[in-house]
Amino acid sequence: MDVKTMSGLDILKAMQKSGTRPAMAKTMNVDLICIEDGLARFRCEPTKDHLNPDGGVHGGYAATALDSVISLAAQTKLKDLFNFRGTSELNVKFIRPIRGGQVVYAEARVISMTRQTGIAAGEIVDEDGKIYAYASGTVMLKPES
Repeated sequence: MDVKTMSGLDILKAMQKSGTRPAMAKTMNVDLICIEDGLARFRCEPTKDHLNPDGGVHGGYAATALDSVISLAAQTKLKDLFNFRGTSELNVKFIRPIRGGQVVYAEARVISMTRQTGIAAGEIVDEDGKIYAYASGTVMLKPES
């Protein structure tokens, strides 16, 4: 795999196919289950390490999952994945608590891409489609040459 000649979408599809999980995905216990042009989806299974004392999943877990899935959705639109610079803004709304041991899904879609920014929106839902959190985010890009 020569990542220097592959698009963002091609690299992410190759990672998904090979089962490659970045360190943060391991820490968060998330798996990339869908990657398409402008779309990313994770299966998220918080562990006991993500819990508050009351047994609920810490809000930072949902925020991190949404930040990551929003970033990946934007990266699918890049000709060169190395033009991705990171999140500049993330706005998360929490609807209901995620419970320990509960499987949820984080999904994001690109809303807009310009030369220097990408905007995407996402949500965390359970298997029945019930929303637990949603977010919008802006990512910074290095202008492609």
